[in-house]
Amino acid sequence: MTKELEFRSVTGEALVKELQARVEQMSDPERKYDVQVGLKDVEFRVNEKCAAEMGISLPLRGIDQAEDCLQARILVPTRFVETDGTVHQVIWFDPTPVGYSGFMDCVTHSLALTDRGLFELGRYLATRLAELSKAWHWFIHRRWMKTEEVEELERTGKSPEQIVDLIYAALTGKTRGKQGREGDDKLE
Repeated sequence: MTKELEFRSVTGEALVKELQARVEQMSDPERKYDVQVGLKDVEFRVNEKCAAEMGISLPLRGIDQAEDCLQARILVPTRFVETDGTVHQVIWFDPTPVGYSGFMDCVTHSLALTDRGLFELGRYLATRLAELSKAWHWFIHRRWMKTEEVEELERTGKSPEQIVDLIYAALTGKTRGKQGREGDDKLE
């Protein structure tokens, strides 16, 4: 049985109220991650030994090469800064995709465990029109676990990697194989 679409008109006043509610929601620390949150900066640690073994030199030639280096664990995110200045220290990042979105699946979603919880991050290639240059945009798609929930799992003996693996399996119905773990090491 199909549900019929319902159409209703929206007044300008109702639209403004809805937008105000969204702004309030984003300023509430408990509800902030109910909507996507932009990242203005992502810092990385470079595994120079692995880069040298693979014949990769810095600076990288482009975003495609940066994405390849992320998958190979040559680039490992260590810190995210949200557009409002909120800083996340990355405890564990798994570049293995948990999903794709956007036109032609151009946005890759992966999991990151930070000091603020467990998040699903999106990243995509875009063009900065003012400079006509390519940019690698990252954003927080959603928060899967609050810090307290992560700490509760840690008290049961789960490592950061195991916590990420649990959510990965719940989202994809799969477990990460050896390839998903090669080159991983806990961030210090």
